[in-house]
This record gives sequence, C-alpha cells and structure tokens, in this order.
Amino acid sequence: MKQYAPGFVLIATLLCQGLQADTPEKREASDSEESTSEDREWLDNSHAYVLDKTDNIALWMDNFFGISRVDEEAPYSTLRLRVEPEWDEIEGWETGLKLRGKVHLPKLNKKVSLLFSDDDEKTGRDDLLLDKQNSPDDVALQYTARERKYYRVDFKVGLRSSLHPKTSARYRYERPLTDTIIGRFSQEALYRTDDGFGSQTRLEFDKILDPNKVLQWYNRVGWEEEEPGVSWNTGVALNRRLSEHRALGYYVAVTGRTDPELFTRAYGFGMRYRQNIYKDWLFAEVQPSYFWRRAEFEDSREGAAAVLFRLEALFTRDWD
Repeated sequence: MKQYAPGFVLIATLLCQGLQADTPEKREASDSEESTSEDREWLDNSHAYVLDKTDNIALWMDNFFGISRVDEEAPYSTLRLRVEPEWDEIEGWETGLKLRGKVHLPKLNKKVSLLFSDDDEKTGRDDLLLDKQNSPDDVALQYTARERKYYRVDFKVGLRSSLHPKTSARYRYERPLTDTIIGRFSQEALYRTDDGFGSQTRLEFDKILDPNKVLQWYNRVGWEEEEPGVSWNTGVALNRRLSEHRALGYYVAVTGRTDPELFTRAYGFGMRYRQNIYKDWLFAEVQPSYFWRRAEFEDSREGAAAVLFRLEALFTRDWD
C-alpha cells in the first residue's frame, strides 16, 4: 500500500464519525439515563458558549491578526491587500505585495467560494514558523460539503502560481475542552500534479487567561510524496489585547524535519504589534524576530535578526 493511504483513511474515519454524530438514535432510556443525557447536553451547550461568545478573546485575536483559517471559514467575503517590506540580516531587504481572502459565489452555489493565495503549505499562525518563504500565490474554488456546530468538511480545486492544478479535502474539528480551553484539529489530504500526494495535520489549543489575554499553542506535521520524511512545526504565542484597535503578541517557534535525520531547521522568538490606523479597515503591523537557522542537516546554524513591516487594507462584504 502506498505511503499516502493512511492520510485518506484518517480523513474518511473522522468524516464518518462526524456524520454519525448528526444521526439521531432511536432507543429507550431510563429516568437516570435521561437525566445523564440532559446533564451532558447542558455541559455541551455551556462549552459551546465559549466558541460563540462575542467577547471570546481567542476568536477576537484570530480575527484581529487576520488568521487565514478565519477568513476561509467566515460566512462573508473578505479580501486583504498587503504590502510587506521585510529586512533579514542574511538576505537583506525584500518587498512583497499580496492579495489574500475569499469571495462568496452565491449565484453559482451558496456553498462555493473563491480563494486567493490559498497556500496549502501554511494556514493559521504558520507565518510565525518560517513557512512564508516562497509561498505560492494560488487561486482555488472551495466547496463546503458539510458544516455543523463543531466540525466542517471542505473540498478545494485550483491552480498554483506555477499553473499546476491541485486538489484537496480537509476535515476540521473544533470544540471547547473546558470553560477556558478550546481545542482544534484538522486533517487535510491533497494532490498536486507537480509534487504528488501530501497531507497536513494540525493541532491547536487556545487557553483564555483573562478577558484580554490568550495563550495559544499550535502544531503542524506535513508529509509530501516527493520529499523524504515529514516536516513539523510547533510554537507558543502569548497575545494581549491593548484596546479594541491594538494588540501585542510574543512567540517562540521551532521547525524541523525527520529525514535524512531528525533535526531542527530553525528555532527562535519574536513579537508582533498590530493596530488600526486612520480607518477601521486599515492596519499597520511590525514583527521583529531572531532565529537560528540551517536549511539542511549538514549546514552550520546561523543566527539572524529580521523585521517584517506590514500595511494591510481589509475589505469585507456580504455579497448576497
């Protein structure tokens, strides 16, 4: 059996479990069982309240910093135009202009949307984990096959910047574990005509410390048919809301590979400051960091400072 089979088996298993969760079971229950069921329902609703609260600091922080996962799953259209000058102690200056976001296509199908710069190599907070280098500008159609209270299933088909087609299927499960901890898991299987099969597994936890602080731990494991071993990333971020228009975060991150030998590609720390300027839809951000890096196992590790500046125009609209 080929190596990529386990990824598809995992997605199929999770999908079946999610579908079964929505199927009502016909059975008789005793008074005690009914009481237990009511208690569990109350507990589920209590935990779900954490996800739906408008003052959920974890959700606010993801929205404010523009996490791509939030844009992809939002019930409205979002476009982010970014200018990103960056200075690196080794590479020097580099400036990028990026368009990212999602446009709903209700006239085609209410479950279909068009994604810009849908980079299957990174979503969420991976820009803090050194995955932003050489990220392609992609265009893809996204179809939301199923969406329930805690889980979601998406299918995507599109073109990479190299004009090579790609397709993927993703299962995401998100649920409060306690009144202050939210867990999130996703598994994506993908195929690209130039790189073959691959998979991305993500596991994240948000710990709400107080109404203005959240501790976030995020992990990613990636496998590609054409590459030896797997890549992995992990990091911890402490984010703080300074006001409704300003936020500050600190993070440490580590990334590496398992082959040819298990080694750490880079590790380091940094901070990011973001605020509205002039208009509610205009943001400025600065992200200084310092990382110790090596591209291959046999390379010597180098320490380097870097600073990313970002000016972002955000446009949102209910296209219905």
